[in-house]
Amino acid sequence: MPCVADSSVTICHRAAAESTQRATRTDGSVRRKALTRADASVRGIRDPARLRRVSAYRVIGRSGGVAVRAYEEADLEAYRRWLQPEQEWHRWDGPYFAKLSAAEIDERLDRFRGRIASGEYAAESPLPRAVIVMDDAPDAMVGSISWHWESEESDWRRMGLTVYDPAVRGHGVGTEALRIWADYLFAATEVVRLDYSTWSGNSRMLGVGHRLGFVEEARFRDAREVRGARYDSVVMGVLRAEWDALPVHATLA
Repeated sequence: MPCVADSSVTICHRAAAESTQRATRTDGSVRRKALTRADASVRGIRDPARLRRVSAYRVIGRSGGVAVRAYEEADLEAYRRWLQPEQEWHRWDGPYFAKLSAAEIDERLDRFRGRIASGEYAAESPLPRAVIVMDDAPDAMVGSISWHWESEESDWRRMGLTVYDPAVRGHGVGTEALRIWADYLFAATEVVRLDYSTWSGNSRMLGVGHRLGFVEEARFRDAREVRGARYDSVVMGVLRAEWDALPVHATLA
């Protein structure tokens, strides 16, 4: 799957998330404490049974009622449905790229299924892609998040984010997912910077970056054509030192 960072998500800063941040810094890395039952109550997991359901998955991190977890084979049918070309999110996530056909989607997911079944996917560190879910519905994929090499030689990694489900879009899901993912990648690697690319017509995704402390690092004017109009291509980035200085972080597993 192409790793595209566009997503029609909005920023929703959650005060409850701020009250649950616990971080200690050792040799420049950020290590988060595990989510406790008290944390779960603050973050919206009111029912202990729901917390047990979340814990059944390989969770990467949580923030503001959102969780990012590893893919399971059971996710692939939902993933297949969300990738179909008629899904609405395609209007915002890389609309200048050609959509995959049903046959191409099947081929790619069959390969991914093999990597999950063989353990190859789970053995990768950091994971190259993961599922975005709500804490109170950990089995229901609402989006996906990923990273890929922009330049392996210089350890330059670019992130991608898509919120598929229009029912949860506009409630800060993308913001919290990107917060988790950036914390995870900075903690799991020695990378000095992270970034993502989007387009000027996706103001919500640009807002995600600004509110998480990302800086507009590049703007290629009129580089994208969407539905007959020209838009800029934009790269948003953050340095490790800038990220570590932020007051709010996710809770990593």
